[in-house]
Formats: sequence, structure tokens, C-alpha cells
Amino acid sequence: MRRFFAAIASVPLFALVASATDAPKAEVFLGYNFVRFNPDSPILPSFNANGGSGQFVYNFRRWIGAAFEAGAVTHGSLNGIIDTTVVHFVAGPRFRYYNHSRFTPYAEALFGGAYATASAPIGVAGVVLPPGFVLPPGGLIGSRIGASRTGFAMFIGGGLDIKVGKHIAIRPFGVDYYLTRLPTLLTGNTNNQNNFRYMGGVNFLFGAQ
Repeated sequence: MRRFFAAIASVPLFALVASATDAPKAEVFLGYNFVRFNPDSPILPSFNANGGSGQFVYNFRRWIGAAFEAGAVTHGSLNGIIDTTVVHFVAGPRFRYYNHSRFTPYAEALFGGAYATASAPIGVAGVVLPPGFVLPPGGLIGSRIGASRTGFAMFIGGGLDIKVGKHIAIRPFGVDYYLTRLPTLLTGNTNNQNNFRYMGGVNFLFGAQ
């Protein structure tokens, strides 16, 4: 009888150990990003950009880890002529609610930098061409002019991971408030751009704790 009660008492301990073992020690996310940029400029309108990102997370505990992320999104024809690309490199804490189920919600606060480039086509007329060279439509030689800016970036948000295998989870959605603080192209003044990001993809799980 004493052994029976000892076995019953040990069940919660085994459950706790099993729960801890299922939590991954490290995670690698790869996925798609959609960003709605709001340039805060009377000249440039808000625009959508598409791209991807990768994130590495080292979990110190079941509920907290350090996240490192890099990614880029691009818009091919802002106002019909301007190509725009924004790259980000951020890091910070990530919190997850681990409840020993397939569903793991998380929240994150990531800080770092953004690098934005913009280019537009220009045409050059009146150029002497070698024999046999055919001008493109419009009679102009195409070229591009560009500019780049570097500034602060921040993501605050969260999402949901759904475990579908021992080492794989699907992230159907992650949403972030995406702040960029970049100088404007015309004046050089630094303004806050309040943007929105949606992400989705696959999260690979490694190790256990």
C-alpha cells in the first residue's frame, strides 16, 4: 500500500518533467513577411511590401528566450516608378506561454536597425550610339538613380505556433507593430514611421529542456 501511494504521488512529478522536456531549447523560424509602410510624408503614400525573414531563438527557460532576426521586404513600383527595399536586423526578448499542448502563443519585443534603399529609372537623350545599336522604346537609354538610409527599427507583437511534429511547428500568423525611424529622402529629417507587419511560416525546434 505504501508503494501504491508513493507511485500516485510521483505522477505529478513525472508530468512536470515530461512537460519540461517537450519545450525546445532553440528555435529557427523561416517565413513570409507582409509589411504595410506608412512613410509619414506628404509626397510618398502608404504602400505594401513583401519579403521574408529568419529568426533564431535561444530559450533560457520554458517561458523566455532571446530572439535574433534578420529580414527584408520590397516594393517594386512605388508611385509606378520607385523600387523600395527595407532590410532589418533586430534582437530582444521573446516570451512564450508553454502549456504542454500543440498551441504555443508568444510575444516579442525586438530592437535594432533598418536599412532602406530606393531607386528610380532615368533616361539620357542625345547620346551618340555605335552602329547597329537599337534604342529602347521612347528613344532613351535607361539608367537608375538611388539613395539609401539607415535608422532605428523596433517590432512589438506576438503570434501563435502550432506543433505538427517533434521538431516542426507551423506559424499561421504573427503580427507586429513595426516602428522605423529613418531620415526622409528630401529633407534628411528623421521621422517615426508607424508600420504593420504580418508573418507566417515554419518554426524548427531543437533540443529540449
